[in-house]
Formats: sequence, structure tokens, C-alpha cells
Amino acid sequence: MANPITKYPVPLMFKKIVRDEMSGELVVDSGGFTKTLYFSRGHLAYAETNDTQERIGEILYASGKINRQQLNNALEIKKSSTRRTGEILAKMCNLSMRDIFFALLQQANAIASSTFPLTEGEWRFTIRTPQIPNGQDFKIKVPDVVRRGVKKIEDIFYYKRRFLYRAPVITALSESSTKNLTPDEMDFYNDLSHHSNIAVEQIIGKFKLPELIFWHNIILLYLLNIVDFVEYTVDEKRNEKIEEINHLYQQIKAGNLDYNRLFKAEEGAAIHEIEKQYVEVAQKYDPNDVVAPPDSSAVFKASYVHAEIRKAFDRMKEKERKRELAQKASESMAAKEPVQQSSSVMSRGDDEKENPVKAARELYVKANYLYKNKMFSEAAVLLEKALQKDETKANYYLLLGICQSKSPTTKSESEHNLLRAAEMEPWNADPLFALGELYRSENLTKKAKVYFKKALAINMDHALAGKAVEDLGGITVERKSVFSIFGKKN
Repeated sequence: MANPITKYPVPLMFKKIVRDEMSGELVVDSGGFTKTLYFSRGHLAYAETNDTQERIGEILYASGKINRQQLNNALEIKKSSTRRTGEILAKMCNLSMRDIFFALLQQANAIASSTFPLTEGEWRFTIRTPQIPNGQDFKIKVPDVVRRGVKKIEDIFYYKRRFLYRAPVITALSESSTKNLTPDEMDFYNDLSHHSNIAVEQIIGKFKLPELIFWHNIILLYLLNIVDFVEYTVDEKRNEKIEEINHLYQQIKAGNLDYNRLFKAEEGAAIHEIEKQYVEVAQKYDPNDVVAPPDSSAVFKASYVHAEIRKAFDRMKEKERKRELAQKASESMAAKEPVQQSSSVMSRGDDEKENPVKAARELYVKANYLYKNKMFSEAAVLLEKALQKDETKANYYLLLGICQSKSPTTKSESEHNLLRAAEMEPWNADPLFALGELYRSENLTKKAKVYFKKALAINMDHALAGKAVEDLGGITVERKSVFSIFGKKN
């Protein structure tokens, strides 16, 4: 049965092979390529691939043993020959058997380690005595393959989601385990052993390492079965916040929550008196700021509480608006101007229906204000209403996508809306930059870089996109942009 890589990354199988010294065949299908790895008693014996970039000829070319013309000539001969490419190159380029052997060894390592960063596709492992082509057995130590593979992992989201809120459990090192670690890795192991029963998120700051290097060390020790992880109890302060959220959730579900009391407002208080306290309450229970284990219901409950608080505030605003309209209508009647003036005030809803474009624009302006005050969920609600009235504005989709990107629960919707904005305005680099930021926030580094470069292809002066590409190891853009998605006026 095949295992989806999104749910079960390939390195997890290497962890079992190291632990149980397994024999068998691992077949990985991803991106149109198939890689087959043969394991014998916990060693990598051989590897095959249909990826031309991992063929023996490319390995020899990359190592400087042959040039591109020699490789092309050998591949041309191979079309009408039953001989292997390595044999043809050995004879054509006067390579020794030692050269071919080390190239094959390097190829097996490269194929195996290339499965570690894969984020899509599937794999399957068959436990049996491997049917190794040509009887080859390189006896490559799997821990060495794991070390090479871990360094290639850029998207650490799977491991971060699993381990960030858990505490590492250190096992005693066996003699063989000690031999499998470099001096730097031993130092990391020893330092980590001093932080037992502490969540990884609290440990990171204690290590003076770049975050990716820290995670590479954690993942390596995990895959080598030297470190495991257990649940931990969040600290008292966080526990209190989660308890408050649970209490509010139960009150809302039972219909017993007094929102006036929550906002510290007296009955009939003006909306401007309530708004400041509402902002503080909304920020306090923002689901993005709730730290809890991934399998906890606290984030879901916080999202529900946050949404209901926003709805309550909207109801209060609507109630005050109706009260003001009624008061103006009464004053208008008293002044014997019952039709013209009162209708101009009380028909605000009708005006919105008659002029949806204007109403949508007003909603967008309000949403932009909320966005600048980091009230992303509230801004998103207004933008959705704006798009119901006028779905022709790309900047509405753009701002909605950016707001949705701030919450883990709406990131898929964010991607849809940002792509829509990019489609509507193919000349605008900002939606592409926002997509790059979205993918970078999900640690999809390669995909992020693609969109940052697309933004630069449209506007080479886009300073934020240039800086992002530079941060990700790409080209350098020196000139500064006049516009950005955070400063451009729509």
C-alpha cells in the first residue's frame, strides 16, 4: 500500500530502517520520477532512478571526470547499444573501474538523499531480501544517508507542527550511535540533554543557531532514534488563557455571555466608547496568538470565540446606527421635512442597493483601516461583503487574500483570492509578491521564490520582492521600489 508523502514523509521510513536494520525495497514516486532504493540489513545497497539529472553520466560530469561533449557522445552511442552508460564512458574516456565505482557510490547517495525534501507523491516499502541489480551492494551506512538528506530539507513544516509544542526525550547513546554523530552533532545532543521536559519552542532561543540549522539537528537526532518527543503541559499563564477561552466558549454556546460586561460597557453606551475595549478583547483572544499543542481544541475554540465577539460588536454598531437614524427621522418630522430629509437618512440601505459600487468602496476603506490596525479577521469580513457588492476590483481580492493569510484557518482561501487578484491584474506585481509571502510563511521556500521572481519580472523595482529573493539566496536587487502592497494607495 502506497503512503502519501504529505502525510508520511519519506524520511520516516529511513528512521525505521535505522532502528530495525531492515532489508527491503523502497520505491518513491514524485514529480514524474521513480526512485528505487535497495536496503540490506540496515545498509543502502544500491539505488536506481529515471531522473536524468541523477544518472551516472551526470555524476561523472559534475565531479569533473568527463566533459559535456563526452557525455552527449556516450548517450548517443547508448541509443543503439545494450551496454550501460558507465561502461561506454569508461572505455571512451579512459576511466578506471575505481572512478566508475565511486561515481556509482555517489549516485546511490544522491538518489537516496534526494527523497528527503520531497513534499508530494507517494512511497511504498516491501520487506524482503532485495533483488539488487547486477548483484551490487555498496553497504552504505544509512545514518550517513540520513545526514545528507536532512541537510536538503527546506520545508520543515511537518516536523515543526509535530514537535514545536512537545518536549524532547533524550536516549542514552550506544557505541554505534556515538560513531554516527559528528563532533558538532554531539555538542548539540549534549546541550539538548540539559533541557528535558521543556517544549522545543522554549528551547530554540537557548541555542545560538539559525532556526533551520536547529531544526536540521533536531530532525537528524529524531530520525537516528536518539531523540523522541512527548506531550508537555503549557505554562500557567497560557493555561489561564486557554481556560478563559473554554469558559467564554461554553457561555456563548449556552447563550449566557454578557457582551456589555465583556466590553466593560454600560447598556446604551456609545459605540466609540465600546470600540477601544472591543479591540483589546479581540486581540486578547486572537486565535493566531493562542499557543497550544497541535491536537488541542483551544485554537478552534478561540476562533469561534473571536468570531462571535466580532459579530456581537457588529450588532452593537448596527443597533446604534438604527438609533441614530430613528433620532434623525424624528427631528426631521418635527421640522416638517418628513419626506426629503428623513428619506435621505433612512434610505441608506436603499442607497447601498442602488449604488453597490459606492457601498463596496466604503467597506474597502473601512477594511483597509482595520488591516492597518492588525484586525485582520474583521477586515476580511468587510472585504467579503465588499466583493458581494462589487467583484470587479482586484485590490479588494488582494487585501482580502493578505488578511486571510494571517490566519492558519483561512490560508487556502487566501491563496485563491491572491491568485484571483493576479489574474485580474497581470501587470501588477503586488499579488504575486503576496503569494510569495504566503508560501514563505508555510515554509514552501521554492514555491515562494518562484512568485517573488515573477513579481520582479513585472516590476524589477519591487524592493520587497527583491529583498525576499535575496533572503532566499537569489538575485540581488539594489534599487528601491516606489510602491508596495503595504503602502500603495488604491
